[in-house]
Amino acid sequence: MNGLVMVFVMIVGAVLQAVIPSWTHLGDSKAPILLGIVLYYALTRERNAMLRAAIFAGVLQDALGMSPLGYSSFCFCIAGLATNRFKDIVFGYRAVTHMMFGALGYLITTLMMSFLLSSTGFITPYPQWVILKCAGSLVLGAIAVPFVFRAVEDLDRFLGNMEADAY
Repeated sequence: MNGLVMVFVMIVGAVLQAVIPSWTHLGDSKAPILLGIVLYYALTRERNAMLRAAIFAGVLQDALGMSPLGYSSFCFCIAGLATNRFKDIVFGYRAVTHMMFGALGYLITTLMMSFLLSSTGFITPYPQWVILKCAGSLVLGAIAVPFVFRAVEDLDRFLGNMEADAY
């Protein structure tokens, strides 16, 4: 059942991420819905489930975008592993935790994607664009990830994948 929920949530997240317009004033940053799902699995599940979510989310994001397949998966795995490393020492079900990991996770994935794409010649980033994109990723990561986390958590509770008193 957990696998079906993960696939469903990823597909819905990919569609939402593709439909929601990017923020041109924030360096064309998009709401990190798929990253939020990966961070949800990083904070609530074991490492293997998080890695499956990160790889699947990355392939979906690359397939819907212009990036080569695997770049986003690599970035999501790094952000998810870093988050999963600290899941036992943070309050995993608090909005402040989601905001912090969302902002830092989206910043890390933005910087890594910029580096990967520029090192292979897909983009030529200008310093102003990178700074604006990083600022946008901090803001959107802090805003969007708590909502994504809450929606996936509510779905998991509704379907019985989590206990109702996990707080």
